[in-house]
Amino acid sequence: MMTMIAVRVRSLNNLARHFISCLSVLCFLSALLLSGGCAASSTTIIEEEIVANPKPMYNYKSLIIKDFELKREMFTDAEESGMSGREIAYAKIPAELSDQIERYVKLNGTFAKVSRAGKSDASTLLLTGKFTRVGRFKISVQVILIDGETGANVASFSQTLWDVMDTTVSVGEMGREVADFLYRIQYK
Repeated sequence: MMTMIAVRVRSLNNLARHFISCLSVLCFLSALLLSGGCAASSTTIIEEEIVANPKPMYNYKSLIIKDFELKREMFTDAEESGMSGREIAYAKIPAELSDQIERYVKLNGTFAKVSRAGKSDASTLLLTGKFTRVGRFKISVQVILIDGETGANVASFSQTLWDVMDTTVSVGEMGREVADFLYRIQYK
């Protein structure tokens, strides 16, 4: 009888140790997965959003997207011939951002016609802007929408994308954020 009780207690102790070790491994893997997800994500902060158009934004049927201004001083101080591969990638960011904005706006179906060039009229919005900060961990842009007929500034917003691991890779996310802004203001 005593031998049987001792064997049962020993097997319960082994089971408890096994359970604790499995639980520890599970907690460790969960923490690892959560921290990995945080490192790859970014935080978007919309600093300012202004719609100053006297007519509703849904009256605009076409959008012309212009490349954003990116000053060379923000990413290099080298001459054109002496730029590194990373600096050359930074120089291509405005065109890549325009491509991404065009793609996401077309997916949203916000405008009947979306292009990178063309003639503007009363039903056209011109999208332009500039990069205010470009770095390894932060991208900031100022976006301006201009009435195609009058040339008046009808809407604008400033936005910062934080915790980006590489600006050249995060351009797609910035393009999606600009397209979301255009979608959000349609009925303002």
